[in-house]
Amino acid sequence: MSNHQSQPTNQFANLTEDELHRAFLVASNGPRENGNNFFNQFKYRYDLFAGNPAAARIQGLDLLNRCRSIDEAAYARIHKGSAYYWIGMAAWLVRDHELATFFFDASVAEDIRAGSNPIDNLSPSLRYILLDGASREQAAWELVRANEARMEELIANYNARPGRLQGLAPLTIRDLQERFLRKSISPGGENLRSSATTLISFCMEWDLRNMLFDIRPILGTAEPFFLHLFKGCVLFETLLKGSPTNPPSINCNLRNALRHLHVELGIPANLNINSRGFSTIIDNLARADNSIQTAIQFTGQIRNTLGHNLGWVVTLEKNHYYHLVRMVSSSCLHAISCLYIP
Repeated sequence: MSNHQSQPTNQFANLTEDELHRAFLVASNGPRENGNNFFNQFKYRYDLFAGNPAAARIQGLDLLNRCRSIDEAAYARIHKGSAYYWIGMAAWLVRDHELATFFFDASVAEDIRAGSNPIDNLSPSLRYILLDGASREQAAWELVRANEARMEELIANYNARPGRLQGLAPLTIRDLQERFLRKSISPGGENLRSSATTLISFCMEWDLRNMLFDIRPILGTAEPFFLHLFKGCVLFETLLKGSPTNPPSINCNLRNALRHLHVELGIPANLNINSRGFSTIIDNLARADNSIQTAIQFTGQIRNTLGHNLGWVVTLEKNHYYHLVRMVSSSCLHAISCLYIP
């Protein structure tokens, strides 16, 4: 995909229904590049590179919906990889990382359908999901590098925690790519797909949530922080249940999953993850050590607290949130390091 930033030859708003209809159907019956050329000519792409990603996201979604309404079979047939990629970039730039990852993953599906693969024929969208910033031949290179840098920071935080299994080598970004991310977009790894995208969006969402503390310092709703933390906790539970070598029952609760995998994780069989309220979690942070066992314990307690009630009235400060997010991310990375072996 090119990152050429010239003014588009057509603008969606200026096309009549008949013109759009004809151009779309012609493109849908051609090869992959016909789809790319069709979707690359509209104003949403120009706005993306002209510094207006919010307009690009809205117009791109509108374009896709209009095309789908013309002919659903043609919409399914046409290559939409570039359209998804540009909308993914637009969503990232307006800090909607969950939507961004959704569209980059949609672009992955289109590119794989058209012949790309995660081993030796990487498209730009595949590089995004792999957190692969090694090549600049991708329009979203700066975004991928930002994602990669954030993940490396969280991996370093995890590696620094005492209590990891003896003999377990430090986790690297390369390990994460090969053991988990690449498998999630390879045949047979379909059960990992949502977990991989959730890991990426969870890690990238921290910056925006963290900034909210400075923008609104007065106590109010904690919804963005609670839901973000809960998302990471459910991801941790999902990673345990998806263990490739010794999976617990898919219907078991987190406590039983931890008990089932306690040897592999290097934690006690009966780790206390009882919910005693979110205020207790915050109070206990001051006395918490930096071990991986404690991180997993807090992750379990957060999951069992927020999974049943969001109505906690607490003073959640920026430093609390910082430590809790890194406990949850370390728990997820520990599950990958211990269970998703080469």
